[in-house]
Amino acid sequence: MASHRSARRRWPLRTASIIAVLITLLATAAAVWAARTVVNDQEKRLLDERASEVSLVLTSAIDAIPAGLSSQGVVLTVTGGSRAAYHQAAQAAVDAGPGDLTFAWLRPARDGHGYEVLEAAGSGLHRGDVIDDARTSTFDAAMQQSKMVATPVIGADRKLGFAIGPPTAPAHSVLYRETPLGPLAPPGASSTAPFSELDVVIYGSPTPHVAQALASTTPHLPLTGDVRRLPLAAGSSHWLLEVKAGQPLVGKVATNAWWVTLLVGLAGAVLIAVAVETAGRRRDAALALYESEHQVAETLQRSLLPRLPEIPGLQLAARYLAGGQGQQVGGDWFDAFPVSGGRVGIAVGDVIGHDVVAASAMAQIRAALRAYAIDGAPPEQVINRLDHLVEELGLTQLVTVVYGLLEPPAADGSRLLTHTNAGHLAPLVRTASGDVTPLAGGESIVIGAPITFAHSQVEQRLEDGATLVLFTDGLVEVPGGSIEDALGDLSATLAETDVSDLEALCDRIIGTTADRPLRDDVALLVIRLGDRQRTPDGVDAAAAPELGVRA
Repeated sequence: MASHRSARRRWPLRTASIIAVLITLLATAAAVWAARTVVNDQEKRLLDERASEVSLVLTSAIDAIPAGLSSQGVVLTVTGGSRAAYHQAAQAAVDAGPGDLTFAWLRPARDGHGYEVLEAAGSGLHRGDVIDDARTSTFDAAMQQSKMVATPVIGADRKLGFAIGPPTAPAHSVLYRETPLGPLAPPGASSTAPFSELDVVIYGSPTPHVAQALASTTPHLPLTGDVRRLPLAAGSSHWLLEVKAGQPLVGKVATNAWWVTLLVGLAGAVLIAVAVETAGRRRDAALALYESEHQVAETLQRSLLPRLPEIPGLQLAARYLAGGQGQQVGGDWFDAFPVSGGRVGIAVGDVIGHDVVAASAMAQIRAALRAYAIDGAPPEQVINRLDHLVEELGLTQLVTVVYGLLEPPAADGSRLLTHTNAGHLAPLVRTASGDVTPLAGGESIVIGAPITFAHSQVEQRLEDGATLVLFTDGLVEVPGGSIEDALGDLSATLAETDVSDLEALCDRIIGTTADRPLRDDVALLVIRLGDRQRTPDGVDAAAAPELGVRA
């Protein structure tokens, strides 16, 4: 009887335990399903964003290729088809650009079979050569349209060429650029390089044919699984970009969150308590590390930002905003400095990245640019040398920069500006009458891009009273918005704002970012031709201790 009563007393406990286990298992199953669903959705969203970023960088690089061929076409037009003048211009492009470049001017062969090389520079082709291989179809296509046409991958050394016909080239001829791609092998990039977490393949065809793979960061082709495929336009040729996550984009912790959730559910209250304690200690350590890095970052930022010089006849003002929560350093910078002959060098640039590594690379690149420019070298020469330095020393992956050289003022107060633009957003020019236009011309690919290209420069005369606004892309990057629309809004703000007080103008421009989170750093440099503004006590406002820089 006693044994029977004992069994009856234990039964409710067993029932409660079973119910608790079932509830815990159901709750754990629901939590695991929710965690996996959220992580998968986030992974897909991040892959879409990263694929779009890669496409934007490659499109910018490809769009700059026709500019080099166009400059050679201008030489032929101006010289009436001089072979010597063409060879000199093409050889200069070969010498200035890294890699084994070849440029050629061709026309259909007299016997109707292939194309004859009228003149060439580089080791790939020579005067008098006749091309009658797969490239002839590319030349035929270029003769029939004004857009650039890309060749397929040709030969064992994997050559890739770009051809453009009339009107860029003289009538009945084509201009051609060719580069050996070399073996299809992943680059030796570090794990901190931009896009290192992705597997990227570029095909010189609209479909993923391994034989037409131009470049790849992985030996495993073709890509399988969750792959984003985006079209690339190389002139009239249609390429394909494939992007796949090489490692979890949301991080390993988030990827394995469902396992953690399962273990926590099965382990019960004890393991939950351990997890909470562990999370608390990690949080304390992270806060301590953040505070230390925060102090180091603030000190580093103050040392990296330049002080604007006092230059007669110019007004200067600048701003810097760090993008992201708590960030104090980044790769954006501005600069203005006197060079020989009474000229003034001006620059704004962006090293990809938002950490101390990017800031360190930025400091080296800014110092190198000053060193190359201090004797008054032409902007295109300065940027070509800077591009070579970045590639040889591996300072960083990608850099955009605008560098200009302002000549001393003419009798009417105007100044001649010579500038080159390596993949950066075009600065804005506001005339004394209030008209705002972009500073066009001189565009080329970003520094550090895996495509060899010689940077060029253009000249533009700025009238007395004109205002030049140089900025980085963080100023106009609006989440979910169009950069073109943001540039239009910035131009409208500049047109309707009084530019007599540059500090107020900088505040007004920076104020356009107040209603949105910054996804990137913002560097802003404003230059006005005319007498400088001074504070009531006679101190130069642009050279004040804080330099107009706000974090």
